Amino acid sequence: MQQLVRRGFSLGNTLSSDTERQNQNQCNLDRWAQGLPVFLPAQCLASRAKHRTNIEQTESLITAVIDGKDCDSVLAQAPYVTRLEPKFQSLGSTFNEGDQQEIEMVMFDAMDGDKIIAEDLWLKASWLSFHDDDLSLRFRFSFGIDLEEDVAADPFRQQLAAELTDAVFPESSIITENSELIDKLKNILASDGVRFVERIIYFNGPNGGAYLHHDLERGHAGVVFAQLSGHTFWLALPKQTLIEEIIRFSKSCSWPNSLTLEMRKEMSNLVGDRCYLAEQLDSFANTSLIHLINETEEFVQFLIARGYSTKLEPGDVLLLPQATEQTCCWHSVFCLGDEMGQALSFAIRPDH
Repeated sequence: MQQLVRRGFSLGNTLSSDTERQNQNQCNLDRWAQGLPVFLPAQCLASRAKHRTNIEQTESLITAVIDGKDCDSVLAQAPYVTRLEPKFQSLGSTFNEGDQQEIEMVMFDAMDGDKIIAEDLWLKASWLSFHDDDLSLRFRFSFGIDLEEDVAADPFRQQLAAELTDAVFPESSIITENSELIDKLKNILASDGVRFVERIIYFNGPNGGAYLHHDLERGHAGVVFAQLSGHTFWLALPKQTLIEEIIRFSKSCSWPNSLTLEMRKEMSNLVGDRCYLAEQLDSFANTSLIHLINETEEFVQFLIARGYSTKLEPGDVLLLPQATEQTCCWHSVFCLGDEMGQALSFAIRPDH
């Protein structure tokens, strides 16, 4: 067993070591269709070993960012500059003072000789939380106006943003060139091919991780997450199942002591109206609901006991279906141990 601690909240323990890595017996196709995560143990273990030098280089980059060095100046040096140029031309950094989690956004143009073939590609570095003791961060690659532009409408720039990821983090090929993984995805998606877009490089640090959320995006079938170093612990289940489990918890357990009287009244109202509960879940703004499902030991342990947890070790892969609002797999992540781990999280786009 290992302790679960995230953003200052102690949330109990993982399961015993003989059960926490159990392989789901259900068919991958069935699990995917139901919005359940698909666990592929050691799927990337062999290819991960071939990228040891790249992973170590990335660890140096993260250390520099945590120490306050700007990404743009690091990427202007070897080995990055030789991989970026001449195709990707850096335009410098921007800083969004209105986003306290943003560290830096590095802008790029894609070039073909002297000709600009795409503008507004970017790499965005952000902290995962506001907690002082959580150094978890991520690098996200995309283009255009962040969170406003319909990225699925421009597959050309989406593909170039993916190639930009390859230039900065060559270990991306642990996913993108894994023929066995790609064959499994083509089978699950009933597709002739698959593209890996809207890419994120994650670094989950001690006391860190992600709260329950989804990654639903038009045109994307889901997410592939590959653990490259460190260990993470996951809670993952479809949205409708999460709603039912919140209601089940309210009927079988007392509200945790950390909920104030007002929070308990609000939660009682929420669980009495499934539509309202779903609406508040999607809002990511209801503090009572956020606290219950992410920050109370009682609810976290309830989901673990109900069988929704998975532990990832280096080389493991987790597939998260995100096709529809009702079946998209909501997921929550914890860093296990004292090591900040690196992981790849790429959106899956069927290529018909």
